[in-house]
Amino acid sequence: MVSEHPEVVTLRESAPPDLREVRARRRQLFSLLIVVLVLTFGGLVLISYASELFLHERLLFLNTDVLRVAFIALAVAFTLYVWERERALSRVEAALIEERVLSTALSNRVRELTALSQASRAVASVLSLDDVLGLILDSAQDLLGATEGSLMLFDADKSTLRIAASVGLERDVTKVIPVGESVAGWVAEFREPVILRGDMSDNRFRAFIPKGRPARSAMSAPLYARAEPVGVLNVSVTSGGRRYTEHDLRALSVFAEHAAIAIANARLFERERQTSTRLADLDERRREFLSVITHDLKTPLTSILGYASLLRDRGGEVSEEFRREFADTVIGQSQRMLEMVEQLIVATSLEEGGPVLSREPLDLSGLVKSSVDAFRGVLHDRDVQLAIPDALPTVFGDRSAVEHILANLLDNAVKYSPEGSPLSVAIEEVPGEVRVMVADRGPGIPEELRDRVFDRYRRGDMPGRSGSVGLGLFIVRSLAENHGGRVWADEAPGGGARITFTLPVRSDRQA
Repeated sequence: MVSEHPEVVTLRESAPPDLREVRARRRQLFSLLIVVLVLTFGGLVLISYASELFLHERLLFLNTDVLRVAFIALAVAFTLYVWERERALSRVEAALIEERVLSTALSNRVRELTALSQASRAVASVLSLDDVLGLILDSAQDLLGATEGSLMLFDADKSTLRIAASVGLERDVTKVIPVGESVAGWVAEFREPVILRGDMSDNRFRAFIPKGRPARSAMSAPLYARAEPVGVLNVSVTSGGRRYTEHDLRALSVFAEHAAIAIANARLFERERQTSTRLADLDERRREFLSVITHDLKTPLTSILGYASLLRDRGGEVSEEFRREFADTVIGQSQRMLEMVEQLIVATSLEEGGPVLSREPLDLSGLVKSSVDAFRGVLHDRDVQLAIPDALPTVFGDRSAVEHILANLLDNAVKYSPEGSPLSVAIEEVPGEVRVMVADRGPGIPEELRDRVFDRYRRGDMPGRSGSVGLGLFIVRSLAENHGGRVWADEAPGGGARITFTLPVRSDRQA
């Protein structure tokens, strides 16, 4: 049975010998060996000298042959001892050197992994896409000692790349690189990271680098998140003696995996934020719409119920003139409600894909004049100034849809301009399209709201005006765009608002 003796070992005692101490011991051994050899050689010389000096006399106390053998044996024994110790110290030194190299490599690897981990955590902690892109380039620059870098992202069709962010380069957001062209395009196509350095003799990249011009030390790595292509990360060194190695390429590839996930998360967050904002805006408009529709429907309903009750209860006491007036009021309020319901029906139809519009040649000048004449009943003797050229090119469209556009624009101009103020309707021809403009002399539309007035349920703030659910301009825009035209709002000459819609000029064959 083996008994275990207690043992106490300190960290200092268990530490390996120092490399400088081992080298000092080797020097000491070499020095001692030289001293011993010198002494041995000197002793042999003295023995030879003594033998010649006392050649004819026999020395009882001195046997020169024995002394020579003794000195030589001593020198050989010491040399063997030194050789054995030297071998042992040499192995220790080699082990210490290897340990130092491995320790240095491990330390460098730990620092790189720490930097990579910190960069990955920093990139993953940011959710704004622009901030993520900038942080990716800054982290790659610090991690790999790059002087230049760029981050290229795929366009929507995944067939082209565009620079989204850069460091040390002139950013050209208009430059589009097809997948398969240039080094970045090759990396995106084959999903392989590459190093570029020196003269390029690789046939894969000869076409991308001008002949006779050596490539700087650069690397490119593909960005893929959940097997979906995101883009390409490029870094390069233009100054100093740094040359990228395969180890640097592996570090860039690992970092690119984290960067791609961060970009995908930032895009997802951006879409979620936009969706949330859109839903919040829609919910706000829904509440506003419900408030408007209940208020604007309540007013005519109240009038209808009041006059209907009066006719029922006291119809015999009211003169024929008043009965006709009450009936006209009921009919007018009913028509007002019917128009509101029709606006809702048209808007819903447009949101669900829109009606199928016919394409027939239109006499636009005649159509505008007839629409203004049909609207005279609600103009209240307002002056409508018409500016229509004598000759207009033929436009193709749906007659009822264009009439609907004009009716909404005229109704809008009447509602949001002072009573008695004039209106103007003008037509002009420009290359490729015909423009129809309806202008009023009201307060106008602020510039920051001119794009938003065409949204659903968007109404103006003219006091005393009701009967609108905020769908008129939405319907105008939808119908104009379904014709292949455009619509916009601006300031009318002399003040007020002007709404312009266009219809494209097409030949019979194009129509």
